[in-house]
Amino acid sequence: MTFLPIVERELRVASRRRSTYLGRLAGAVIAMAVAGWIMLTMSGNSPAQLGVFLFGGLSVILFIYSIGAGARVTSDCLSEEKREGTLGLLFLTDLKGYDIVAGKLAANSLNTFYGLLSAFPVLAISLLMGGVTSAEFWRVTLVAINLLFLSLATGMFASSVCRDERKATSLAFFILLVLLAGSPLIEMALNIADHNRARTSVFLWPSPAFACFSAFGKKIGFQPADFWIPVLLTQLYGWLFLILASGIVPRAWQDKTTKNPLEFSNFWRLVFPRDATKEKSRRTELLEINPFLWLAGRDFLKTALVRIVLLTLSAIWIWGWATWPKEWVSIPVCIMTAITLHGLLKFWVASEACHRFVQDRKIGALELLLSTPLSVAEILRGQRLALFRQFSGAVVFVLAVDFLFIFLGLNDREFALNSLSDKIFWAMLWAAGIIIFVMDLYAISWVGMWMALRSQKVNRASGAALTRILMLPWIAFFLSLTLWGTLLIGGRVGWDEKVMLVYWFLLCVINNMIFINWAKRNLFDRFREIATQRFEPRPSRFRFLKSSGNDETAGVPPLIK
Repeated sequence: MTFLPIVERELRVASRRRSTYLGRLAGAVIAMAVAGWIMLTMSGNSPAQLGVFLFGGLSVILFIYSIGAGARVTSDCLSEEKREGTLGLLFLTDLKGYDIVAGKLAANSLNTFYGLLSAFPVLAISLLMGGVTSAEFWRVTLVAINLLFLSLATGMFASSVCRDERKATSLAFFILLVLLAGSPLIEMALNIADHNRARTSVFLWPSPAFACFSAFGKKIGFQPADFWIPVLLTQLYGWLFLILASGIVPRAWQDKTTKNPLEFSNFWRLVFPRDATKEKSRRTELLEINPFLWLAGRDFLKTALVRIVLLTLSAIWIWGWATWPKEWVSIPVCIMTAITLHGLLKFWVASEACHRFVQDRKIGALELLLSTPLSVAEILRGQRLALFRQFSGAVVFVLAVDFLFIFLGLNDREFALNSLSDKIFWAMLWAAGIIIFVMDLYAISWVGMWMALRSQKVNRASGAALTRILMLPWIAFFLSLTLWGTLLIGGRVGWDEKVMLVYWFLLCVINNMIFINWAKRNLFDRFREIATQRFEPRPSRFRFLKSSGNDETAGVPPLIK
């Protein structure tokens, strides 16, 4: 028997797939675009300084890509098979758990690894400019590959223990967050408890993030042990997760006949038993308002979970305020806290806006709903009301925190806003942020619903919505400022900070209005058409590159999806 037959099959399929080569090309083009932007904006520095800026900027981007991309592509590969009931069919053969895990890993990680690999030659340009040694380049390369392996393995483990796509993704990123930030937080707590304590790197070694800093070597005062020990521990984490996934998969595909009391919903109902009378009156109330509202908003635990998360974050923030009363109310802390709260709610709203339509379309529930007297407008209204009931309290809470931070910033002594101009800019900054926050949530809800109709996975639909609403304005902002500052006027004239703020605000507003109208028009005009269609492979955008001959998977046995 061939060793790891699924891996061999997936590699042969990938060698015939055009996306394998186009993905590498896209990764190299993006890396060159980022490198070009860095060199363009830092062109006034010496070649050695430019090389250091290029090396540092690309390294940070590669580290973030390695952590995020791996977990994203593997966190639903096994859970999807369990939901569709096809995982058990693989065990009718003589395949083992490690065969399935290794095959899924090869199938889902190849394009991601090629994307990372294609950026390394661009990173090596910094070697030609000076200021960067070959040892630093190879250390950064090793750390990026190591982080990608850990991220892939973590996503595989989360997928083996979960059935729901969102739970698997959330678990994967939570594990990565604990691994990355757990030991540094312990080190920080020890330093706070004992200011005279001798500083050591021992408590930082278990964190894979520490290798990202120590990869730059003696430039920032790290010893060889500070690099190699975190690298080896990161490898150990990855292999441990793969071994656990290989042992769990053969036992995780069966249907569960008993409820797990450790799950949040079962634990909540065990601690707080439901009142049948209240449940019935609540169900009747929702049905009278909108039938789809009852379908999408009947799980009150979703609202409770939002409140629990916000209360937990509030408790952490209050603890920080009590521990560092002067430093914690500074302008940087206020801004970072607001960014965290805004980002959390935007990602959460995107996930909830997409989840219902993705799941209902896959099982045919939307098609059944359209055969009832419910109109498209009523379905969309019910979904938006469900989102409003779940997140309205959280939005009001975050807005109240924003107004609190406005006054805390005005009283910050370290970053004193003494002049009237500084105070006006501070108020303008928060006013723009609050308006864009509310508009983004509204736009994400509409765009998320439309993307959910066209996607088979919740993560893919929510990612598409967030990219259109959150990323496009920032890309346009930086590109336009770069073009204005370097090409048109040679960098001789700078923009006032208030003008830049107004320009960013207008970009976000225009972007939101465009996509809100686009999503609304498509939802009202094409909802029935899309909801009643079966999922079929979309025609390639690169049909002109298609060569004559057999299909790319011809002659390859369909062992695994």
